[in-house]
Amino acid sequence: MRALLPLLVALAACKGFQPAADGTPASVERELGAGERVLPGGDARRETAPRDRSLLDGAVAAPCRAIPLPCLDPVDPKVIEVPGEQAKLDAAFAAAKAGDTVQVKGLSVGAGFAIPAYVTLRGCAGAKLVGNVRFAGSGGTLEGFELTGAGQVVANQTGSYLVRFNRVSGSTLSVEAPVSARSIDGLVSADVSLVVEANWFAGGERGVEARTKYDTGTHSVALTLRNNVFTQVQRPLEAARSGLVGKVKLGVEHCTFEGFKTAIALFGLAEKTLVAGSLFVSGETGVEGGPLEVQYSLTHGVTTASLQPPLAGSFAKGDPLLGPGFVPGPGPALDALPSSALVPGEDYYGCPRPVAYTGTDARADIGAVEAQR
Repeated sequence: MRALLPLLVALAACKGFQPAADGTPASVERELGAGERVLPGGDARRETAPRDRSLLDGAVAAPCRAIPLPCLDPVDPKVIEVPGEQAKLDAAFAAAKAGDTVQVKGLSVGAGFAIPAYVTLRGCAGAKLVGNVRFAGSGGTLEGFELTGAGQVVANQTGSYLVRFNRVSGSTLSVEAPVSARSIDGLVSADVSLVVEANWFAGGERGVEARTKYDTGTHSVALTLRNNVFTQVQRPLEAARSGLVGKVKLGVEHCTFEGFKTAIALFGLAEKTLVAGSLFVSGETGVEGGPLEVQYSLTHGVTTASLQPPLAGSFAKGDPLLGPGFVPGPGPALDALPSSALVPGEDYYGCPRPVAYTGTDARADIGAVEAQR
């Protein structure tokens, strides 16, 4: 299984952390020594007790969630299957009701489709998204697709949406990102909420974006990134606010960024962006712009962690000794968060993050992947 998993792994976000306040100026990184961890309050302390954890050799664990997603049983009355003929997708959407799943099996979905309200569009058996697909409004989920070339999912209507368990690679989009949350139409108000969770982004210029524009009406975007992996994406996340009424609220929770030019680019934001439990490896600039708060996050091989000092917290610095599948090794990313911190219940692979280890203080890891015991 270990030998097969790297072929199945896909490159694909942390709530309520306690601020790191270690007395170090917010704009300064510090190098963690061997055996040190970022502990409660942002302290760097040496652990002397052995940790009962496997995978410290960097081996990849078998995922707890099937990657890629399996096909659902079409006998289920809540599942409407589209086996491979694009003309049938329109009919499936027309028949779908709130709570239904439209399952695309082995089909490349082109541009122009709108996912009905409160419906899940699920890809399996190699389904691809090769054009622009949007949410019709109110709510909806997109999961299990490969987004390639001009493949893009757009949330631009008032509602709450979820994009999860997808693989994004080979994007040819240069102006817009493959996953876009935006309210940029001058005469149409929109209050958009999007969670982007457990996706694997590989290569390309962009990953996820949040944008608002114009001076009339309501133009609000709330975007949460959780448990995503970005590898060799030049600008994984960009958020831009323009216009007097635009509002962007952004949270980055337990994401891993590797091989980037600017991992997070923030332009014109008034609301504070929280970066918590996230890992930045081998890149040029971690965060450009602000305002910014950092909690339990780590950089390694990054030229500049942030171009302007965070309002609160600071980036720790040290080698996470990542193994295959971005599993952290015995370095400063491992066991970095105290049991008092609120973290996602699962990691990118769907494996549990620690709640309690018998007789020890449970500590989750930094980044999208949790080393399993």
